[in-house]
Amino acid sequence: MAAEPKPDLAHSWTQQMGVKEKIKVALLAAGLGKRMDPLTANHLPKPMFPLGGSVPIVERWIRQSLKSGITDISLNLCVLQETIKSYFKDGARFGASITYVEEETPSGTFGGVCKQALGNRAKPTIANETMPGIGEFKGSTLIVPSGDIVSGFDAGMFAAMYDIHKKKGAALTMVLSPIPWDKRGEFGTAVLQSPETLPGLISQSGQIGAFREKDPHSPSNLNNASIYMIEMDLIKALDSLRTEASSKVAEPFYDFGKHVFPALLGNLGYVKLPKDFLLWGIQYDGLWFDVGRKRDYIEVNKAFLDGGFELEIPYQKTDWGYLGTGVDIDFSKVTLIPPVIIGHNCNVGPGTSLGPYAVIGDDWTIGPQVTIKNSILWPRYAFFSADGAEIPVKEREKIDSHHIHCGVILDGCIIVGGDIRESLSQVTADVLQDGSMRVLPIDYLPAGPRA
Repeated sequence: MAAEPKPDLAHSWTQQMGVKEKIKVALLAAGLGKRMDPLTANHLPKPMFPLGGSVPIVERWIRQSLKSGITDISLNLCVLQETIKSYFKDGARFGASITYVEEETPSGTFGGVCKQALGNRAKPTIANETMPGIGEFKGSTLIVPSGDIVSGFDAGMFAAMYDIHKKKGAALTMVLSPIPWDKRGEFGTAVLQSPETLPGLISQSGQIGAFREKDPHSPSNLNNASIYMIEMDLIKALDSLRTEASSKVAEPFYDFGKHVFPALLGNLGYVKLPKDFLLWGIQYDGLWFDVGRKRDYIEVNKAFLDGGFELEIPYQKTDWGYLGTGVDIDFSKVTLIPPVIIGHNCNVGPGTSLGPYAVIGDDWTIGPQVTIKNSILWPRYAFFSADGAEIPVKEREKIDSHHIHCGVILDGCIIVGGDIRESLSQVTADVLQDGSMRVLPIDYLPAGPRA
């Protein structure tokens, strides 16, 4: 890939405030993403799911980090690690310095942060644990977004958050996003004490007085948006308390919602902190998505097409959506119902109807008389077998034709690949290692515990 224009660090908020070297971005990208199987089992970890036909979810956080002037970026990895490492590499083409913490077994949300902050000085929690090959961060503050969250929260809001965080003397500040009251049982929610009202999308700021993890009866609908600012002093103080990320541990301490926040509020009986640490919250009223289910993934792509958040994709903007290069299409013979994305090197046959909300990744052959709406078609990616062996894209081309045949209707689908000869609705479709098609309901969940 060609080198990209370097970010304008000189005019970033961290440079203007003189704090660039004091801040690091630590992205959490090691979740197993079980609810997204089979996509996460054989193709991509959730932070790498493409938005707008091509751009990984986590890339938006990296670009907002760079717009903030922050070039020191790390990610913790677990499943399908090579997909992330081979895409971002050392970060040079983005103008960043990207390092990785590789985890054979996830160490929990707090464990992932400790390893990225403390490097090889972090506390081992399991026997023969491979520790990070990076050193301790020498600055003061970490910005910690979850790599599978999609939000309109941007560099300017990071600046406002940092200002509040420092002025209040917070040890940890979390972004809170309002959710429907009937969804409180699915998220962690926080109560702000005597919050200050602010103008703009960051509408409130206050000390967190209570936190409820997935409590359907919580007195608040302010959801933990999984975007944090954390002081290194707090991480160093709590790392010694950290345990293996297992429910079998008698007194576990590895998760922000289950352990860290309750401990900071004095509600985790078996933990005594060395001193009081201030837990702060800011309410953000803009777009926020937890891409927890496949339907959420379709909805967040719709939100992008509706202009809900900024995303730099490698296609030309048009009146009806976005168009890639090398596309074979006769627009006089095709119906486009905006918004639509057609990626590079696609072939679209006559009589085809695309949209609304058709996201066509690169290298698809479509038509004639095909209808695609409310669906996402991925470009080709490598395939990973159950034992972790990678079948590269060039090999996949031999068994995955990326072809939608005449007359097929696709509605509400995620199509990873295949030779699609029948109409599909509300499904995922991909090609297995032997070339056979796998079609599953879009709400399919694998057996076993969620992770």
